[in-house]
Amino acid sequence: MITRLDGSAFSHSAIATGDGDGQMTSAHMSFCRTRPFDLGGIRADHVSHFWDLGQSVYRLALRPDVPRGPALERLETLRSPDDDGTFSVPKIVIVAIALATFAHDLAPAQAEEVRRLAVDAAGAWEGVPDRREFYCAELIARLYDRRFPVDALAPVDPQRPATGPQAQEGFLDSLLVRTLGWLTEDDLQAPYDRLLAAVEKAMPTFLDQAAVDILLSPFLPRGGPALHQGRFTPATRTDSVLGPWLPFGLVTPRMLLDAPWTADHVDRIDGPGAPLPPPPTPV
Repeated sequence: MITRLDGSAFSHSAIATGDGDGQMTSAHMSFCRTRPFDLGGIRADHVSHFWDLGQSVYRLALRPDVPRGPALERLETLRSPDDDGTFSVPKIVIVAIALATFAHDLAPAQAEEVRRLAVDAAGAWEGVPDRREFYCAELIARLYDRRFPVDALAPVDPQRPATGPQAQEGFLDSLLVRTLGWLTEDDLQAPYDRLLAAVEKAMPTFLDQAAVDILLSPFLPRGGPALHQGRFTPATRTDSVLGPWLPFGLVTPRMLLDAPWTADHVDRIDGPGAPLPPPPTPV
């Protein structure tokens, strides 16, 4: 869902936690991995875990003046052997909604309103610092304590988001809304309800499509050869109706790639069991 809407081949983000030994830590879903009804959380995995899923792995280095030590220290405050948090499906849906507002066929006023409500909904989680619910890119931005301007949310290609096959309005959106309500605490429900109501009005089939994306995501190949290498240059404008900075809960893997504090290239990690590299992109 995120790669389709965001225009990037990168679908996940992790932080390298070993000394070049292939160990990494990330927030991802993993049902019943350690206890019943566990929806995932901050997991430590070897690179081969992702290779076994058919996913290629790339290393994005930091700029030389950005230390890793403080990020690793923050990581230890967010997870423990007894509680590694949970993976936040509601936040992923908020990100998808925010990205979908850049669709070229959406009325500008509606797009701006839904985007504003998405920022409000994502910001509500930030107002509860002890609630340890994360998704992958949000976790990395938190660990490095780096903010992104609102302008960074816009997908790479102005024709994005690619809509893909459109779902028909049906029962899946109701099922998704019920599930999101079950996964969202009462004190966070009001901004979420306002956002979902606006989505139903502005993009009536979006939640059905989101439900399809979520259901199919474990069975579809991840990523592809179109690795975006461009750099994002932060805009100087700060008078946006959305405010100058995004909540951590609206960061995407593509934004980490474009961040001014990361390197301007990625290095593929290979080894026994790694998927074959993608074919060269035609020039």
